Amino acid sequence: MKPSLFLLSCAMLSPAINANELPPILDFYPLCSPHTIDTDNDKIVYDIDPDLLESSSDGVLSHRDAYIQQAFVEIQRKAAAAGADAIILDRLSVGGIERSIDLQDDSSRVKSNTKQIHVITTAQYVTFCDDTQLSKDPTPYNSEGKSVSYTQTTVQLTMPNEGNVLKQAQKHQAPDALITTDSAYGIHIGGSVDVLQQALGPHSIQLQLDNGATVYGYGRSLWFVVKDNRIEMITQDLGLLNGHGQNQIALSENYDGDNWVIANQVRQGDGLTSVKAHLALKKQGDVYSVAGKNSRLILTFEDYNESLDNAAVSRLNSFAIMPLTVTDEHHVKFGNFDNINIATLLTLAFKQAYTLQPQQLINQIQLTDNGPKVLVNSNVLLGFDRQGVVNSIKITESMLGTQTMSEFNAVLASYQLPTIKSQLLERYPNAEDNFDNIMLTKGKVMLSINFDSYDDDAQLIDFTLRF
Repeated sequence: MKPSLFLLSCAMLSPAINANELPPILDFYPLCSPHTIDTDNDKIVYDIDPDLLESSSDGVLSHRDAYIQQAFVEIQRKAAAAGADAIILDRLSVGGIERSIDLQDDSSRVKSNTKQIHVITTAQYVTFCDDTQLSKDPTPYNSEGKSVSYTQTTVQLTMPNEGNVLKQAQKHQAPDALITTDSAYGIHIGGSVDVLQQALGPHSIQLQLDNGATVYGYGRSLWFVVKDNRIEMITQDLGLLNGHGQNQIALSENYDGDNWVIANQVRQGDGLTSVKAHLALKKQGDVYSVAGKNSRLILTFEDYNESLDNAAVSRLNSFAIMPLTVTDEHHVKFGNFDNINIATLLTLAFKQAYTLQPQQLINQIQLTDNGPKVLVNSNVLLGFDRQGVVNSIKITESMLGTQTMSEFNAVLASYQLPTIKSQLLERYPNAEDNFDNIMLTKGKVMLSINFDSYDDDAQLIDFTLRF
């Protein structure tokens, strides 16, 4: 289906609201508190127009704005039928499905090509007082489908929501990626954590260790171990988060690149022979080191077979800056979450609001698209709002180490959660089946479950609930 082009009212940007055929979607709250005549939850699914897909190679979500505007007109028409003067959008979630499958069983070949956009909204239908003037307070989502963080008004506010921490990190001017025997990015071993945070900006993750140290991560692979407010170690491979765990952190253009340099000559990917020409390397087991006055630079190389005819080449892969003495082995110390009944949350019948306590905030993935997440254990993440109230839960494969599927299923069983797709569809019969994913919207609750295949007995790999 092709999106229609609609001219939406400009009244939302004017001091007063003019008469419109369709109730406008407000960018700003009215000065006089309006009367809410109804609150409507909608999920509108659009099959993407093939002509649009042929003209673009950027995927279905590149057509997000066009379909949002089409959905808004449908919402406006419903509001007009209800007798509303205007609409306030409290919630907007847009998702895309883009998959093609070609399956064959004993009876026939099944082909499916699904390219859709899902627009999920919560809208207040309101009527006005006699005074129709608008305030300067922005609504949660405006007539363009943007959240408050996108509006010009919020430029003058002090970080009104969690997502802005990610924007701060992306905009931060990172120091030069220079590596020495006692420093990285201008941060020296023994330096203070205050200097670290001021120079490198918002950290992407913080973890509490059982030896009393705190770890601050920048991007997905730059780690600073801090003890007694002083930098104890800097490394690219701390060995705490596995690849899946690192993928829970938003990518950082500042710290996820390979632009670091040692002695103005050596860079990641350089061959061992070339590195030896510039640095006085000393082999220690599987790694090489360069000694400094009070610390040492550790370099790790990895063998690459660049062709079948030639021998493997050792190339520089990562660095670490450590004290001359051996440091403690690192283990994450988790907080106590016995006050939160996760199994009850997963039934969708929960009524109690859970507020996280300071001692439960010690392990956080701070940079994600949807705001910070607290690590309950290696499999569970809790999202929370600015007041610390839990508003999401994610259960996923281990983020901190190796875990067999039977071990992961034991974790799911501890939360009374089925492990395969058919059982989960029985538990949530109103969920929408999207092959290797099922989705459910119930009021302000959104549930999304991903599986490892399209089959009925597919294994659950992650479970996300937002409320």
